[in-house]
Amino acid sequence: MDIQAGLERAFHPKVVAVVGAKQDNDYMWLRAHGPFKEFGGKVYHVNIDEREWPGAEELGFQNVSSILDIPEPVDYVAISVPNVVVPRVLQDCATKGVGGAHIFAAGFAETGTEQGQQLEDAVYQIATEGDFLVIGPNGMGLYNPALGIRPGRDVPYGETDGYFSFLSQSGTTAMSIASGAPANGIAVSKGVSFGNGTVVDATDYLRYYAADEATEVIGMYLEGVNDGPAFFEALREAAARKPVLVWKVGSTTESARAGFAHTRSEAVPSELWDAMLTVCGAIKVSSIEEMLETAMALRVVGDPGVNAALIAVSGGHSGKIADVFGQQGFHIPAPSPESIEEIASYAEIEGGSFSNPIEGPSARGPERLGRTLGVLARDDNFDLLVAEFGAGAVKQDDNALAERIEVLQQVRDEQPDKPIVTVLSTDIPYVEGVDIQGVAREFFEAGLPCFLSMERGAVALRKAREFQQRSTWLLPNSA
Repeated sequence: MDIQAGLERAFHPKVVAVVGAKQDNDYMWLRAHGPFKEFGGKVYHVNIDEREWPGAEELGFQNVSSILDIPEPVDYVAISVPNVVVPRVLQDCATKGVGGAHIFAAGFAETGTEQGQQLEDAVYQIATEGDFLVIGPNGMGLYNPALGIRPGRDVPYGETDGYFSFLSQSGTTAMSIASGAPANGIAVSKGVSFGNGTVVDATDYLRYYAADEATEVIGMYLEGVNDGPAFFEALREAAARKPVLVWKVGSTTESARAGFAHTRSEAVPSELWDAMLTVCGAIKVSSIEEMLETAMALRVVGDPGVNAALIAVSGGHSGKIADVFGQQGFHIPAPSPESIEEIASYAEIEGGSFSNPIEGPSARGPERLGRTLGVLARDDNFDLLVAEFGAGAVKQDDNALAERIEVLQQVRDEQPDKPIVTVLSTDIPYVEGVDIQGVAREFFEAGLPCFLSMERGAVALRKAREFQQRSTWLLPNSA
């Protein structure tokens, strides 16, 4: 079985079959692949129960009783039937010569029962003898937003310039990553929820993404791996070519037990796992937010350097932001004497500071902010500019956010080799219910990196810097 060629076919299908869609779940899997049909692909509804046909027909899908009744080659099959029926459907997949089949059902080896193990053994045998791929069981399948192939009906689609690809053993985590990526200014190229990974596991997807030209950054959520040495080699090779972000759960007894019950994943001592990531050059993350924000930093910022100029919203936040970035290994040097003299020529000292961090230029209007950022951008003492904004403050005035975004864009365009990032706070002033993600989205849409707190920004930028320090791989958009 050529797994890499099979994944290429499954990720880029021309014909899709959905087996077992039902009215009582609102034809979930047909609706999930509805955009694929909208984009010119073909989707067949396969169901032996003809009582389910009228509802699918109303949605615009052609009905057949069997995969074997489809009059053309089938590239990808989404199977949503009870676990005991899965082997029968897979036999038809083998006879038809499909490219890949996704099994949604659980109830296989992860149950720890004899029947579950027998069913999983049958899945492996039918797939290998039939020379086709199986994604799952116990997962949500493939995601290609550019084609409208989705692991759920509520997952976004339509992105055509994706650069971030992910793999996840958890279906809910996969959908959270897919939905959270656009909210963090990240364009997804591909994704997969692979559950038990009976036939195609994490190592195979990692190899595929490493070779995929459209994938520039890889994210992983793992509970365990089937073949440790093979995964080690794949990870080392992938991380030598592009950033690989790894979120591994199971470091405690309780989480390891949960992972084993979920996907039958064996626990790995956290010390051994962390050592492997270090040796391979992969990047450890510990949440969806950290994964996505680090991916954004890697792609949009590149190498942030180590010397940071910090602009805080207040005196109190000056100490806080200096602590936060200093604790992540950034240096907070003073501006050059020339920069201090230039800032002093237009800025009063009362209620502010000319040292680094600089207090409050944003609160004194966009013109003051722009002049100060321009001075710092021209100062050779700094590699990186970080500007803090109060999310509540910029939303109180309809024009405030747009004016500050325009200022940041102007400085960025004048000094393209010096990254400018923004961090948001909600406690200056404190505004209950402020849409901080909505504020961040406006920065993203303007092409400006933005983090939902100074702490999260500092961590993501530190991870981006560490990757650049140990890698010769040149990120797009980096200096």
